[in-house]
Amino acid sequence: MNARAKFRLGLLMVTGGLLVSSCSLVPQAQPDPTRFFVLSAMTSSPPPVPAGKAPVVHLRQVELAGYIKAKPIIVRRGDHEIEFREFARWGEPLELGIGRVLREDLVGRGAAGAVLAGGVRATEVDPDFTLVVRVLACEGGANGAVLFRAVWELATTGGAPKVVARGDVQPGDLRWDGKNEAALVAQLSKAVGALTDDVAGGIARSGK
Repeated sequence: MNARAKFRLGLLMVTGGLLVSSCSLVPQAQPDPTRFFVLSAMTSSPPPVPAGKAPVVHLRQVELAGYIKAKPIIVRRGDHEIEFREFARWGEPLELGIGRVLREDLVGRGAAGAVLAGGVRATEVDPDFTLVVRVLACEGGANGAVLFRAVWELATTGGAPKVVARGDVQPGDLRWDGKNEAALVAQLSKAVGALTDDVAGGIARSGK
């Protein structure tokens, strides 16, 4: 092999080595660590009485405090500090998730024969009540507390609506480990279940 051939061979080897090295320096694509969560209804069994005998409720769109409209799940670290868990997000707008669980649970428990979605009025069904729900807190505490608060009002329908029941729900016995967002969402689902219990009691007291 003459000198020119040796030079070309050496140049090819060096170039190939550089290409291999540059490929190894390119970072590998990493899987997206984001997880998505939804609230779950606590009632899965059918109502014990025919649903048609229970009142029809028109649930207006659930109202949220401004800071909990964010997509990430929230952990409160103090009176004035919150943390957004960027890799743990709600799989649906929180107001829609709470409304969905309320509808499923109220009908599933037989407290309501039907629950009309917020902004929707079925022409063939006249609701007996209008339900307004405002959620003021829906998060976990860094200390392991589960922080949920919702106020609600139940009113008759028609030309002269009258408030027949109201409540302020703040479950104080729910806990999580401060780390596992799935466990937090499960506890928040229980909190919405407590809200359903309170609303169901108000419907029962109304006498319809």
